[in-house]
Amino acid sequence: MLSKVLRVAAAAAVVTAVAVPAQAETREDGVSLAGKKVVLVNDDGVQAAKANGSDGRGLYVLRQALCRAGADVAVVGPWAQQSGKSRSVSGAPFVAVAPPLAVPAEFAADCANAPGHGLVLGVCQGTAPCVADSPSVTPADSVDIALTGVLPQRLGWTGGPDLVVSGINAGPNTDIAVNGSGTIGAATVAVERGVPAVAVSAGTQVTPPPSNDTYAAAADVVVRLLASPRTWTFARDMALVNVNQPDVQPGAGPSPVRWTSVGRVVQGRVAYTPNGDGTYQVGYNAVTPPPVLEPGSDTKALLDGYVSVSAVDVNRTYPESSTR
Repeated sequence: MLSKVLRVAAAAAVVTAVAVPAQAETREDGVSLAGKKVVLVNDDGVQAAKANGSDGRGLYVLRQALCRAGADVAVVGPWAQQSGKSRSVSGAPFVAVAPPLAVPAEFAADCANAPGHGLVLGVCQGTAPCVADSPSVTPADSVDIALTGVLPQRLGWTGGPDLVVSGINAGPNTDIAVNGSGTIGAATVAVERGVPAVAVSAGTQVTPPPSNDTYAAAADVVVRLLASPRTWTFARDMALVNVNQPDVQPGAGPSPVRWTSVGRVVQGRVAYTPNGDGTYQVGYNAVTPPPVLEPGSDTKALLDGYVSVSAVDVNRTYPESSTR
């Protein structure tokens, strides 16, 4: 959808890739998710009502995988679709929280036996209870509200969670597009508040949305990565970990993982075509000829069939600025 495409536009958040080797990663068991308190957020909304899964199905697939791994997962996400919002805030003077209109039945019982009993809440703007057409807060708002209001009050998490996971996003978040991503923006807020964060996206292209198999593969790789001390080293250093899962075919085995850097090319631009009456048709034009992808970049790995994993620094300071 267009809101996904608009992620390539200039954005409020600035992120910089931390240098990591671009090589295949083997599983390094050593960290258990059992008992870890995890906040799950996304930018696609919490409704998961659309048949194509673009409005939050990935969040529930990931929740299921994290719960099965023993984590205590609480969902606090945007009430409705908020793609391309980056680190922006709604500025609403009042917000309300409520369960989504209908959690898909296959996921309804997930986390029921965890201490938090599988709390799932969406956040909307206003003083009235959230209803179908309530305006949503942003992904960044959702994390702030979760950490400072909802979770201390509802679950007694006064010391904060162990981890914030943002996703699974419908479509990739690589290259310059990470600057406009609400998925990355939500993880950025967590890091700003001193909480380790992982962002995860699925699908090689923006459209069509990921298949159930691709969502499941992304959830599996997140659980595997969170068993790795290497992942937690970056997370605890307050570099958010950005995961991108390529499309998979039914029955395919796990995709190989490659640690990458965030690419620096633009693959498309937002275009505004005048209608002649003072209005403009908003569209998207792919860059032609296609850009040359940098070796070791996230997009190159994704298009080559690898899961791309990048450590991303949210510090805006140019590294050499103090020496000039």
